[in-house]
Amino acid sequence: RATTTYMVQRAYPMLPAVLCEDLCSLNPGVDRLAFSVMWEIEPESATVCSTWFGRTVISSACKLSYDDAQHVIDGGHLAESLACFEHTGVRVAPASQQRRSDIEASVLWFFRLSKIMRKRRFDEGALSLHSVRLSFDLDDNGQPIGCRTYDIKDSNRLIEEFMLLANMSVAARIEACFPDAALLRRHSPPLERRLDEVCRQLSHSGIDIDTQSAGAISRSIQDISDPAIRYTVEEMLISPMQRAAYFSTHAVADRNDYRHYALNAPLYTHFTSPIRRYADVVVHRTLEASLAVYGNHVAAEHPLLPPYFSPYFPQTAAAGSLTTSVNDARAVLIPKPEAIAGIAHQCNLRKDAAKKAQEASSTLFLVNYLTAAALRMDTPGVITQAIVTKVKENGISFVTPMFGVDGIIYMDRMADRKGQVVSTDGRKWKLNMWSVKPASVTLVWKAVPQPSTNPKASDSEHQLANMLSALVIDDTRHSVVDLGCNGTTETITQTLRIFDKISVCIIPETSPPSVTVKLAMPYINN
Repeated sequence: RATTTYMVQRAYPMLPAVLCEDLCSLNPGVDRLAFSVMWEIEPESATVCSTWFGRTVISSACKLSYDDAQHVIDGGHLAESLACFEHTGVRVAPASQQRRSDIEASVLWFFRLSKIMRKRRFDEGALSLHSVRLSFDLDDNGQPIGCRTYDIKDSNRLIEEFMLLANMSVAARIEACFPDAALLRRHSPPLERRLDEVCRQLSHSGIDIDTQSAGAISRSIQDISDPAIRYTVEEMLISPMQRAAYFSTHAVADRNDYRHYALNAPLYTHFTSPIRRYADVVVHRTLEASLAVYGNHVAAEHPLLPPYFSPYFPQTAAAGSLTTSVNDARAVLIPKPEAIAGIAHQCNLRKDAAKKAQEASSTLFLVNYLTAAALRMDTPGVITQAIVTKVKENGISFVTPMFGVDGIIYMDRMADRKGQVVSTDGRKWKLNMWSVKPASVTLVWKAVPQPSTNPKASDSEHQLANMLSALVIDDTRHSVVDLGCNGTTETITQTLRIFDKISVCIIPETSPPSVTVKLAMPYINN
């Protein structure tokens, strides 16, 4: 199974529920066995002074959600209804007010350190690209009644920084101790041809992306002041990026190829979630083997670590080190290098499969939500705003910030068989003609004349309406031309470039669950 699979309505755990929900979960107020990384950190610079690894027993004081922690970060207090505990001699009791205040102070300390660590990480060249993730509200029958994008908060970033630090600490440790048998995770650079194509499109709109490194891309993105444009650029840059993957150091000859591109980290692995990822279980066993052989220290600093982590392992000899031979430790705890390569491959396959299942689940619930919404509004789908991300000879690419739906609207499928498109104002609109230039597409729309209620209406009005197809396309950006044909017809000329906003109708399809996106008229400016 190799990983827990998360669907909208439930999770399918890697381990049995008695383990992942109880015995291995850090539930508050009870003792739980753990494998810990502890750091001594200088508070002003958040520099790691020393690192300790070991088996521990943890009695968690409370179980905070991201919203609980965020409320404290924002200046609030822990809710009175939130269960907190403290040790009083030999027993665990409900936490006093002082203990609850100590927990709040700890959250704020972690937050202050995480901000320093995050800033330094990005100053040193890290890159973060986020796509839209949907969150659904379900009724008692499990049907979606609300849909919104999941917001990343400071509390999410706090956890991320210490999770990354733990994973990088363990990666350095196991690679130093077992250089031919470590299960690590790497991220290759983006696909060059796709990245160049995206950058060419962006250059037509006056946006230059420096692609020399992950940090250079990140700085180029941060230089964009408009939040909507910055979001769109991030979405466009996701396409050339490759997925991170597990690997065995035995199978990769060049240590430079261990690097994680987006994190700009020389060594990285997964250690923090052994309940839901099998790779972490293997890493735990390898770390335990390193402790059995070397104790908590190694003889030298790791050559691949950045200077602000130094000294990662104190260079003094550790009492109890070399208590187990390397051969004994490997025989008991670490699979053979060839087997680790096979485990890495299986973990990659299952992780990709779980991601596809999660995306399919999200699509299914989005289809159900849109279907119900369309019925309430008596429309074929839900009309929303999209942003143009690419102009091609045969269509326009787009992304919808509200629902995270992206794709291509092809010119020859933009309208129905009668040439009409979804209307936002009650009139019938017909795509009359289009013209494509290297970085823009110009569309000419014509409102279909309604049958005249005046029996004396002349044929000249209808002839004038038909002559509109011979109009020369106006290349003025988003120009609107009202010909004033006695109310019988209207023409709109619309020129679209990257980052322009358009109206689209997201139409749910139930078999198989998917969505079709059609252009809607008139377009939405705001």
